Amino acid sequence: LTLNKLRNYLLEHKILEMEGKHKEELDTLKEERENLQVLVTRQTYIIQELEKQLNRATSNNSVLQKQQLELMDTVHNLVSLCAKEGVLLKGGKKEEEKPFRDCADVYQAGFNKSGIYTIYINNMPEPKKVFCNMDLNGGGWTVIQHREDGSLDFQRGTSSSLTHVTRKLLLGVD
Repeated sequence: LTLNKLRNYLLEHKILEMEGKHKEELDTLKEERENLQVLVTRQTYIIQELEKQLNRATSNNSVLQKQQLELMDTVHNLVSLCAKEGVLLKGGKKEEEKPFRDCADVYQAGFNKSGIYTIYINNMPEPKKVFCNMDLNGGGWTVIQHREDGSLDFQRGTSSSLTHVTRKLLLGVD
């Protein structure tokens, strides 16, 4: 009997020892499982945030692509309109044909080369081609010369040409 008791005691002790080890392993596994759950939760949150950022970036990219297409259409339309209207673009070779009131308007629009431009004078049905001096005193000077029959002497002083309003007038820059 004593030998059986001793065996039983050893078996119980071994079983208790194994249960202790098993409990330790189980506790370790539970702790690792909890740590993994925390890690998975963090990773899930990070993935969700990255998905949100990706969606925002994709949306922004789509908006930017749409705006780029609209801008390209606008530029194309403007270039077509300028070509149709004969507007001088930077580096372009066409003569400017835009409705300006005077050479100062032409100068303010960025045309700084002296030359002949078309202006639309108030109450006149047809546009007039005039020489615009873009070099003198800051540019934008309109030079108008109209001679009907050549009888006007351009060498005389301004006082004699301005005394008779009904006669031909000479306007100029002294």
